[in-house]
Amino acid sequence: MSQLTVLVCGATGRFAGLTALLLDRGHRVLAATRDPGSPAARRLGERGAQVVRADFSGAAGLTAAARRADAVVAAGTAHAAGPAADARHGRNVIDAAGAAGVAHLVYVTVAGADRPTGVPVMDSKHAVERHLSGTGLPYTIVAPVYFMDNVWNPWNAPALAAGRLPSPVSPSRPLQQVPVADVLAFTAAMLESPAAALGQRIEIASDEISAEQAAEVVSRLLGRRVDADRPPAASHANPLFAWLERTGTSVDIPALRRSYPQLRWHTFASWAATQDWRRLHSRSAQAPTA
Repeated sequence: MSQLTVLVCGATGRFAGLTALLLDRGHRVLAATRDPGSPAARRLGERGAQVVRADFSGAAGLTAAARRADAVVAAGTAHAAGPAADARHGRNVIDAAGAAGVAHLVYVTVAGADRPTGVPVMDSKHAVERHLSGTGLPYTIVAPVYFMDNVWNPWNAPALAAGRLPSPVSPSRPLQQVPVADVLAFTAAMLESPAAALGQRIEIASDEISAEQAAEVVSRLLGRRVDADRPPAASHANPLFAWLERTGTSVDIPALRRSYPQLRWHTFASWAATQDWRRLHSRSAQAPTA
């Protein structure tokens, strides 16, 4: 495997760990951020990345950075910037990569975004995928399912504070999930083996488990009973949660593992063992589950 120079767009965002992973694997990283002086950007620089000023709002800075790279990685911004900006930002990244003539663009979207869904944060990614497919760029689309790490999102704080495991769907409904760590490892693998991935759209998931089953896992780790929390009534107005409840994703997880046996895929249990569940508070002393 040859050393790559990879431009990571939005390097201080949710996939910030990709920079460290690529550096550890011997690659050079151009970490693109709109604020190179931020604490997060400085940490990337201290880690060994070359921090460059570029953001999703315009293609010029991205193009200049992409001309210095063998490959570009980017992900959507829908949750941070809104669906309209997400679609615009995605097109800017794609156009910059095309103008720079990069050899490989890896774009991280979401499982299910290969078709219209009526979910704004998914349909913006669908628009980006359609734009990318018409450019002739050498690309790979990585499309993960729901993140295990979403349990720590701020809106779940009330359930966690009450000692309950929150769920975006009914507690008994199986939900395909993937940890961010697996998305980063898969993305790195696509960068390192582009010939096998060019022109492909690959949906990835690591496990399928209901919130009730997940609560049993967490209960064993904590040594006390934890129950799954039903989605609050307001969540039914969340288009993404409604889509997950009604339709959801359908990744063939065993086939995915057979196709990429070199990756260390996490089950929910193996991922949960790496998390600090003490953040899930207990309101009363409860007997451990068997």
